Amino acid sequence: MKHILYLPSWFPSRRNPYPGDFIKRHAESASLYNRITVFYTAIDETIKQPELTEEKINNNLTIYIFYYPVLKGVLSPVINGVKRFSALRKMYNKVFANSLPDLVHVHVAYPAGLFALYLKKRNGIEYIISEHDGIYMPGYDNYHVPGQFEKKMVPVIYKNAQKIHAVSKSLGAALMNLKLTAKTPVVIPNVVNTNLFNYKEKDRSSGFSFIHISSLINQKNPEGMFGAISLVKKQQDDFVVKIIGPAKEKFRKMVKDLSLEAQVIFMGEIPYADVAKEMSNSDAMIHFTRYETFGCVIAESLCCGVPVITTNLDVTKELVQDGVNGLLVNESDVKDLTDKILYFMNEGFKINSKQVAEENQQKFNYQRIGKMFDELYNS
Repeated sequence: MKHILYLPSWFPSRRNPYPGDFIKRHAESASLYNRITVFYTAIDETIKQPELTEEKINNNLTIYIFYYPVLKGVLSPVINGVKRFSALRKMYNKVFANSLPDLVHVHVAYPAGLFALYLKKRNGIEYIISEHDGIYMPGYDNYHVPGQFEKKMVPVIYKNAQKIHAVSKSLGAALMNLKLTAKTPVVIPNVVNTNLFNYKEKDRSSGFSFIHISSLINQKNPEGMFGAISLVKKQQDDFVVKIIGPAKEKFRKMVKDLSLEAQVIFMGEIPYADVAKEMSNSDAMIHFTRYETFGCVIAESLCCGVPVITTNLDVTKELVQDGVNGLLVNESDVKDLTDKILYFMNEGFKINSKQVAEENQQKFNYQRIGKMFDELYNS
């Protein structure tokens, strides 16, 4: 059993429990076979003095998060960067005072990879990178615009990594196309909590029940999805679409303006177990995404045996087989999404839900993914 230092650029925190939750699940899966220590830093607007928290998840997984007060001003990005680096060094000196980690595992190259690069140059500790960031994918919408320092350092971080891991073949290909790595990255998918997301008999009701899970950012094309729902309603209205996640007022207004109040139900942010319950009880998921690096909600839906109506992208085709476990839609084509939803309802589209659930649970369970990481650490 090796001792692995996890350095994530994204991770759930007490102020924001959602970003990087899939990275936390990777850490949990890896801890089945190795000792994992996580270092993360996060801003907390409610505190005046820095705080270091320690949480022991199990015998092999401990999470340290250094919280520091918010700083505003022109120089805040630089000062916050220095604070992050200083905090990571303090955590490292505390935890690894008497021994070194066997390996450093960076999740999302920037900015966490900067500290991994420092440890390699200073202590000779090798690091690997697990990439999740959509910034490298074709069709990226500039949700995050990298600064000059980031542009300069990302290739350096990649060049010095011992191994590269991507969560999908498509992301791996994108990294190679950008010449961030010459070798084909190892592909290890994201993890699904199959204790929650599994096949259950549905509570039947009249009409169709669809589900959409996202933060409704531009990447997920919410305007296109609501436009398609409006067109579907013009032909039949015996359905609802439950939206799980934060919803901006502009989308609530859009739904009202399109007279979709009876069809679209905004459920807000709900506990993870309740997400699984709502998903299991849905007839299908709608995921009209513009790009993905993997598609966690797609994998979770399939583990429930729930078909997915999603965009026809290379990455989604790694999970969804058209006509078998879902329906593929032309990218950003509102009419095609409309037609596929109507086809689903009117043609009696069915999948072997129990078989689909079992097949995907075998692919994405904690034990399998944890074993894949163990093999990566020892290769």
